[in-house]
Amino acid sequence: MRAFPVLVAALALAATACSPNSPTATPAPGDDPADDRATPGTTTPGSTTSTVEPSGGAGRRPRFLTPFSDCSTFLDHVKGEARERVGPYGLEQNPWGHWEGDVLADGTVEMMAEESAADDSGGGRIGNESAPSATVAAGGDSGDGDFTGTNVQELGVDEPDIVKTDGERIIAVSENRLSYIDLAGDPQLTDSLTIPEGWGHELFIRGDRALLFTNGGQWGYPMPVDVASTDAEAEFADAATVDVFAPEQFGPATMIVEVDLSNPSDLRITASLRIEGQYLSARAIDDRVRLAVTTPPVGLPWLYPQNENGESRAIDANREIIDESTIDDWMPSYELQAGDTTTSGTLLDCDRAHRPADFSGFDMISVVDLDLASGLGGSLDRVDAVGVMASGQTVYSSTDRFYVATTEWVGADTVNDESLLVEWSEDYETDIHAFAIDPDEPTEYVASGTVAGGLLNQFSLDEHEGYLRAITTDGSPWNRDDLSETHLVVFEEQGDRLVVVGQVGGLGKGEQLYSARMMGDVGFAVTFRQIDPFYVLDLSDPRNPTVTGELKIPGFSTYLHPVGDDHVLGIGQNATEDGAVTGLKLSLFDVSDPADPREVSVWTVDGAQSPVEWDHRAFQMWGSTAVVPVQTWDQRFNGAILFDIGAGIEEIGRVTHVRGDGVPTSDCRAITGDDVPRDTELWWMVTDGYSHIQVCGGDDVGGWGNWYCDVVPIDELQYWFGDPGAAEEAIAGIGAGDGDRIEICWPDGGYQEAIQRSLVVDGTLWTMTPGAIQGNALDGLGVVATFGLR
Repeated sequence: MRAFPVLVAALALAATACSPNSPTATPAPGDDPADDRATPGTTTPGSTTSTVEPSGGAGRRPRFLTPFSDCSTFLDHVKGEARERVGPYGLEQNPWGHWEGDVLADGTVEMMAEESAADDSGGGRIGNESAPSATVAAGGDSGDGDFTGTNVQELGVDEPDIVKTDGERIIAVSENRLSYIDLAGDPQLTDSLTIPEGWGHELFIRGDRALLFTNGGQWGYPMPVDVASTDAEAEFADAATVDVFAPEQFGPATMIVEVDLSNPSDLRITASLRIEGQYLSARAIDDRVRLAVTTPPVGLPWLYPQNENGESRAIDANREIIDESTIDDWMPSYELQAGDTTTSGTLLDCDRAHRPADFSGFDMISVVDLDLASGLGGSLDRVDAVGVMASGQTVYSSTDRFYVATTEWVGADTVNDESLLVEWSEDYETDIHAFAIDPDEPTEYVASGTVAGGLLNQFSLDEHEGYLRAITTDGSPWNRDDLSETHLVVFEEQGDRLVVVGQVGGLGKGEQLYSARMMGDVGFAVTFRQIDPFYVLDLSDPRNPTVTGELKIPGFSTYLHPVGDDHVLGIGQNATEDGAVTGLKLSLFDVSDPADPREVSVWTVDGAQSPVEWDHRAFQMWGSTAVVPVQTWDQRFNGAILFDIGAGIEEIGRVTHVRGDGVPTSDCRAITGDDVPRDTELWWMVTDGYSHIQVCGGDDVGGWGNWYCDVVPIDELQYWFGDPGAAEEAIAGIGAGDGDRIEICWPDGGYQEAIQRSLVVDGTLWTMTPGAIQGNALDGLGVVATFGLR
């Protein structure tokens, strides 16, 4: 499929306000700066003790952080570090290298996070269920009453999603379109609203307000220097036009959009907040939202060499650019629009930024506070945030701590060097930064720690009774010498450090971690290469965790969900004895005897997959009924399957959005080659015989059978043409007006009918695909309503 590229402007940068007040985060007197990195001990199932080996890695220091006292101190630090590391491509390894990795002092490369908000997955238990016991504590949702909410990791900590309900309405966002379905009386779709930019939308709702979170940004390409816009460019202008390029900047942006839900028939965008940087994820506790953004320094006008002859000139010019830089070039900025008021500035005060003792790059992790009760308009005076100079990947939150973790990667050149594989496996580690969250106070940075290995996802982290537990896999993911090993590490906050107080290793040697779940005093882990070891962990003594049981079975589980006190449901893939995956597998594990876990029931279907495997929010459970979206590779089934999870796994019904195999139809009007200017991009798409393009009015449902359709608002059609006149000609030719949209559709292999989410509200099962929301009565599963989401 082809995506419609919407180019948006970068954030405006403004001067920062420097606060003279600075919290203390330096190590306590007498602290030994020895390595605090966790190194796995070993254990065997049934053991009562674990051997904690001394930490290795000569020369490493604990990664505690210190705040900057003022903006001058901050600038001195970043300029000094940057001058040492700047190269012919600025702080990048090559013209496209910033998004491949930042060159560090030792010549290795720190890779950027590959996880997005949507990929930071695992799973949890819905809050409507009975309170979890101490044996198997579980997560919860954000709702109360006779309806389900988002399947989340922690009870009381809501997670953003593409669909939300409070039992009286369903608010869904799909392909930049927000829809309101009123459930009072006969359900009806009352209004839809186009979100102007971004991708990967997800939202929270409270009362008459929805907050949407999304990623956006601007792309650019290196261009020859022909204008000397800075002193550095002026000095090298003559040479630069020959062998130096000035790249246009690529700037990731986080967009938060506030929508007024008070009138279901007239949805309106009332405010928007644009933050420089990549959106990672967010969490909400009651009305308080914290979101994590990671921002690279993209505002510096680096000069690039056209060839090797220009490298030395580019380095000299780039060092001068660093010397001339200001706070605006290094700190993330924001722009807030609420009504007719616009405010902008740097996101962080300088004394709210912290740096690790070990250099961790020039990126900034920012944790931003928002209030669902007052909305974005309540932040006009100041957007409150706290930051750490590091990059971010994985977000986890308990009710009183918000964690952002980053795995330290190395570059491709190192991976391909056989002589460095062992060294890289030993150095592969994850930094974890903890922030205190209080309903009545701003978020504060409190502590950091480092653990060997890398995290799988948010479910690799869990906090219980003041201790943070982390399940990681040591050794490189791509090593060829079976160096990997999974281990569990327990941290305790001691001052501004997360200090290792307990650990156990020896899990899945030579294998990779596929799922993790920690709930109260019990933990579970699944590793895999050819066979699935399912491990049971005793976490009751945080200073002495142990492996109590192990079960080896074919296949693997990528999501683990607690069922009552004594069972765990695993969802993943079945596999042969040689490790070749064959299709979807559900396993019910009896863990009543931690020393003897048993697989008591199995359900499989060859050639199938489920989004639950990579996104825990796709799973739903209501009482003993589990809802699992399923898509077979041969498309013989595309929908969701309902299971009764009791003594075993029993299939009890199926729902699907597929409606026959006839010719696609739509209530929109098809566009032909006669409607648009000839030889334009849109004309070629209309006449290529592969795409179907149509114009839809604001009240049209749209869609084209089970094809995938990109939605393009009429006022964005100009991006398809080289001049405004051609766009105006096209709009006139297709007879489009304000509020209309273009839909560009391609065959998608059933994507539009693949169920992504499910909700249960008052006896109706609601399932959501990219194209529609459908209601089925739980009694008999007959279709009661269908609403298009375009």
